[in-house]
Amino acid sequence: MKVLIISDIHGNLAALDAIREEADKVFCLGDIVNYGPYPTACLERVHDLTDGIVRGNHDNAISRDVDCGCSIKYKELSDAGKIYTKGILNKDEKDYLANLPVTLHTEINGTRFLFSHGSTGGDMYKYLRPDVSQKELEDELRGISADIVFIGHTHLPMVRKIHDIIVVNPGSVGQPRDGVPMASYAVWEDGSISIKRVPYDIEATVKGLQGTNIPPQHVKTLTKILKEGGM
Repeated sequence: MKVLIISDIHGNLAALDAIREEADKVFCLGDIVNYGPYPTACLERVHDLTDGIVRGNHDNAISRDVDCGCSIKYKELSDAGKIYTKGILNKDEKDYLANLPVTLHTEINGTRFLFSHGSTGGDMYKYLRPDVSQKELEDELRGISADIVFIGHTHLPMVRKIHDIIVVNPGSVGQPRDGVPMASYAVWEDGSISIKRVPYDIEATVKGLQGTNIPPQHVKTLTKILKEGGM
């Protein structure tokens, strides 16, 4: 059994399409939209390809017209992208995003999976970075009924084991922030976890950004992030 996990696509269709690995099941940890030029196409792809999706903070912000809860570093970019994305998505698409669950539990071949965007309890704004302390992760996992937990939000790949529970962040498909400008995702196969990276046509995404109504100064910053894998 092979399970593919993606997260934080952020309207980057070229990055999403670059992931061609076949799997028995596919799950998405949210943030399908915002920042990138192709929210509708990404939403359609993810809807068609996946077996389960949880809502990310950007999906929530755009569909419910609330703040993204982003770090200050990315707040202006998010707000600019939000205006563009809200103008592109129709009501049905926004309603779909607004009604996605914040956590998803499933069992595959006897292994219990938990999927969430930010934290195990469904807090889509919480950052659990790779350098999170052992104690904080232990507190986070206390009472959790899962063998493996998948979270996104930080755009930083992570694999940690706390006692009997494995915690995995697949990194970001559409906006990596660990200095590696390639689409990142995770694969669980018969009990083994791997983080994988694939190159994609960054220039296609940049060209798409240039065709949006996102202000030029923000397009410039977003381009830098895509090309450098963060800022």
